[in-house]
Amino acid sequence: MKKQISVVTKVIRHNPQFSRLVTIPLDQIEPWKLDGTSTVEGAINGTELGRRSLKRWDERNCWWIDLPDPLCKKAGLDVGDEATLTIRLASEDLPEELRELLESNSVAKANWEKLTQPQQRMLREDVFAAKTSATRRRRAEKSLI
Repeated sequence: MKKQISVVTKVIRHNPQFSRLVTIPLDQIEPWKLDGTSTVEGAINGTELGRRSLKRWDERNCWWIDLPDPLCKKAGLDVGDEATLTIRLASEDLPEELRELLESNSVAKANWEKLTQPQQRMLREDVFAAKTSATRRRRAEKSLI
């Protein structure tokens, strides 16, 4: 398991139409040897992030994580605030409902295998985001059958 990373960063908003975000310097993420968008878990100022996408921002030479409004409200954060971010790579295991669908349905498995790795990650995270098992199952089926 790769080590967690803690960094003090500032909450920014790149564009007024987008959510707030935090950036992480390249050298902080470098030990993880990432080659693209990855899923992380952790906390910002002690408030759980949930599963978030860590994305590379080449023009600023950093990585970034978006901070949706509900998370900012819960953590009491706004643009310009300094925040302590602690993150770790999240498990890439599939949600149980998605795994079971792929094991039991050949059409779903074939459709899953046609997806690119980023598409598989996005589907996995969409299924994970559902609060109930029934909703996770429906999301998996809707996407693959």
